[in-house]
Amino acid sequence: MTRFSLPVLTLGALLFTACGNVQTVSVADLPVAASTQALPTESQTVISADRAFGNLSEQIVYGTVTSVSTRPYQVSVTPQSELSGGWCGGTLLSSEWVLTAAHCVEGQSTSSMRVRAGINNLTRTEGQQRSASRIILYPGRSSSSDAYDIALIKVSSAFTLGSTVRPAALPGSSAESALDVNGKSATVSGWGRTESGGYSNTALREVTIPITPTGSDCGSRPGNTICGKYSGGKDSCNGDSGGPLAAPLNGKTYVLGVVSYGPTECRGYGVYTRVNGYINWIAQQTGIEAQ
Repeated sequence: MTRFSLPVLTLGALLFTACGNVQTVSVADLPVAASTQALPTESQTVISADRAFGNLSEQIVYGTVTSVSTRPYQVSVTPQSELSGGWCGGTLLSSEWVLTAAHCVEGQSTSSMRVRAGINNLTRTEGQQRSASRIILYPGRSSSSDAYDIALIKVSSAFTLGSTVRPAALPGSSAESALDVNGKSATVSGWGRTESGGYSNTALREVTIPITPTGSDCGSRPGNTICGKYSGGKDSCNGDSGGPLAAPLNGKTYVLGVVSYGPTECRGYGVYTRVNGYINWIAQQTGIEAQ
């Protein structure tokens, strides 16, 4: 199993500032957003020995073409030198904050990273582009492990929200219990590799797959992850890392997971960092609360 991105450096729990400086921080050092309400309790998953899905069949890697009108929370997260695609995705949480995978930003400075929103074709200059002012990795994160593969990016100036640029919701306990259930389905989107081996940088794609938070189908994996089935010939792959695993409920779209890692050949079960397990941390850093 491999992470869906390029090789990165080991930096542990770090905070990157707008000047590109790197600071090692502890949980106590991290800034806490002011709030008058108590934070919700983060739920924890326990992976059982039972499989949630049946056996795999021979399949290919590709999804259907979609658009940011359908997935307005989808953003591209790349170094400035990789704007045409093939790096990572992310999820817009507000006009200023983006959720992505830690391995997408480890070893990168704020001055080098760019976030693009409201764009379908990464080879064009349409949509909105912002640089990063802060990059925050979850405390205890190490690139030598697949655990805690989650990070936040604050952009240098707010995105203009509209029909093609709109945040996804963070799942509270009710949404989590309804959506993150064995056998339920969720949608992955991104500009990652297709069945031909090339990147789908000219068109945003998506695929809906069955998921399980507790099944053993993905084998040994970190806690607070979701296993996604390689279903109907479709899966996430290199370049999709950091992007959303999302599902709708009562008129809202919730980001349940962050694309983390899977088989090198992208023909098997994928693993997604489970967002509900980190909602307290996200709220502390951004002030954005679960819904």
